[in-house]
Amino acid sequence: MHSNKSVLLKNVRPLVNGEFQAEQNICLLCNCESGQKSEVKQEINAKGLLALPTLYALGVDFREPNRDDVYSFADGFEAMKRGGFTSALYESAANPIDDLPKLRSIRQICNKKFNISFLASLSVENLHKNISEMLELSNGGAFGFGDGSHPVGNLRFLRMALEYGNITGKTFYLHPLEPNLAQAGTVHEGVYSDTMGFKGIPEQAETIAVYQILELSKWFDTPVHLREISCAWSLSLIAQAKKQGVKVSCDVGIYHLLFDDSSLTSLSSEFRFNSPLRTAKDRERLWKGLLNGTIDKISVNHFPVRPQDKQTNFEDSVAGSVSLEIALSALWQEAANQTEGHPEKIFEWLGDEPKKQMGIDDANKNLILFDPECEWTVTEKTFAGAVCNTPLLNKTLKGKIVGTYINSVWNKVD
Repeated sequence: MHSNKSVLLKNVRPLVNGEFQAEQNICLLCNCESGQKSEVKQEINAKGLLALPTLYALGVDFREPNRDDVYSFADGFEAMKRGGFTSALYESAANPIDDLPKLRSIRQICNKKFNISFLASLSVENLHKNISEMLELSNGGAFGFGDGSHPVGNLRFLRMALEYGNITGKTFYLHPLEPNLAQAGTVHEGVYSDTMGFKGIPEQAETIAVYQILELSKWFDTPVHLREISCAWSLSLIAQAKKQGVKVSCDVGIYHLLFDDSSLTSLSSEFRFNSPLRTAKDRERLWKGLLNGTIDKISVNHFPVRPQDKQTNFEDSVAGSVSLEIALSALWQEAANQTEGHPEKIFEWLGDEPKKQMGIDDANKNLILFDPECEWTVTEKTFAGAVCNTPLLNKTLKGKIVGTYINSVWNKVD
């Protein structure tokens, strides 16, 4: 019988049911099929490093094929591998999945590599004028429907979309922002926007949109997921709606957990996001929202942007950031601070909860080897593609992925 190679991880501490276990050895069967024998090709003395479950990437857009000069699926798959992500929820703003041929094509490309689910566009070309063929897309395998991260400004159109989409039973992923209030704003309206001379987005632009979406969801009993929540008051509205039985979930972006609007004093366009960074008090409440269950998930919001679209003045720059390769390391120390020494809770929000929702069980097939004490610097080489638009570039992080075991392949991460 053909013999395959394996990797033996010695003295690792696995995370099981939310608790770290005593040191043990784990044999990784690389490229082995059922019934095949294996021989140890490599032994790695982990010396107490952590064997962690892989992650789920919510909010992924690789921007191909319309913008493959920026990024490609190959870049995205490599980024997922480096960051310990085995599954994702994908939606393309550049190339909306608004008909069945597009859905079939992108599923064929992506699911050769990873377990990826797809959001179809609720409107043709993400223009919010004509409703897409939701029932056909749903029957064709769309996990849910999205707005392409373009807030639906026409409330009547959104009402019709949720009413029609209700027949599919699928969830609508919506970015709550009232365009008339946001207008040309790029940052949170407050002390720092006034000081820096930036056009501000008031928190009411989010809270009013949240209220409108929740009202429509309640009326039609259509499930909704609110993206990139940034305001403390939004959480109060969502918590109240959950108590009333509204089918709502929500997420918070990685960088909204790490930064607040005081970062604007750097004038760096890397701090421009679709939902603006709010105040330090808002950031504190976002962490509390995760801990008390009001916020269900953390989103990576992985959106590659060309250097020339970032290396310009703040208000003319393109919003977005990449994060797949650094998400776990970026959150590890801050999560430890916010949870009184329990950074493993990250996996509830960036793994367990979204995987449960997607019906994914890969606990015994994949893992991340992680060094929680390693201090390292994020460089351009950290990232898989040709772009590295992140406010954490050249910053030092504590906690590093040493290797990943994904789809029966051991990958050493430098």
